[in-house]
This record gives sequence, C-alpha cells and structure tokens, in this order.
Amino acid sequence: MKLKKSLFLLLGLLILQRSAMAHELNFGLFDLFEKDQTYFMEIRLDRANLIKAVGTQVGRTKEDWNCALTQYMNENMNLAINGIKASIEYREFSFLEDVIVIQAQLDIPHQIISEIKVENTILLETIESQTNIIKASFHEKKRSFRLNKDRISTIIKYEL
Repeated sequence: MKLKKSLFLLLGLLILQRSAMAHELNFGLFDLFEKDQTYFMEIRLDRANLIKAVGTQVGRTKEDWNCALTQYMNENMNLAINGIKASIEYREFSFLEDVIVIQAQLDIPHQIISEIKVENTILLETIESQTNIIKASFHEKKRSFRLNKDRISTIIKYEL
C-alpha cells in the first residue's frame, strides 16, 4: 500500500512539473529607485518576447537593437512624478540568455515623491498573459503593482 501511494505521489509530481514547464510565466519587472538624488529604473523582460514585439527586421548591430528597443520602450512606457512627466533615458541594454536587462535614468528634478503615475503597455500587444510588475522603493517604503491588458496604468501614492 505504501508503495502504491509513493508511486502515485511521484507520478503526480512528474505531471505537475511537466505542466509547469509547458506553461511559461510572462512577466516584466520594472524597479524604480533613487540613488544619489537621481531616479533610476531597472527593467527585466523576457528576451524572446521582447524581440518578437520589437520585430525581427531590426539591423544586426547592438546599436541597431538599442535604438529599436529605446523606440519601443518610449512608445509603451510613460512615467510622471508629482505630475511632472519624466523623460526616460535608456542607458544600457544587457542581452542575457533568457532576459534583457535595461538600465534607465529618469530625467526629472529631485524632489519629495508623493505620487508616481505609471502607464505601461510593454509586451501587452503581443503576449496575451503578460503581466508587468511595477516596484517602487521610496521613503523607506516598498510598493508593488501588477499591470496587464485590463489594467495598463496605476498611481502610486506616498503619504508623507
């Protein structure tokens, strides 16, 4: 009887593991933070999904891809801090095996943050189950919000 239960449990675990491998989690991470009185954002996106969204007709050089990715990000991401629209300077694109990591600087004057408005449609047009997780770490408080095709924007408020 114990052997049957053990085999049944093992079979169940194998089926669950196989199902998990077949179903990919499609999400992007957008981490907003401050360093030396300057605002930054680190973005992590699935490499294959981002390449699919940008298009495969981009040139072959790293500079071509950096330009295409910058254009795509600018068209699909907007931020405002305390009502002031932030200009986002995408500084570095790291092409890892499964992920593209993007380092960005927000060109906006340093101030006490009470509100961050985020609009983000990155990968939503190409990946049905895409979720973009916005993390903000200011005033010693960490806040996280999920955006998807049904909710493309959020307002992060900090009570001071």
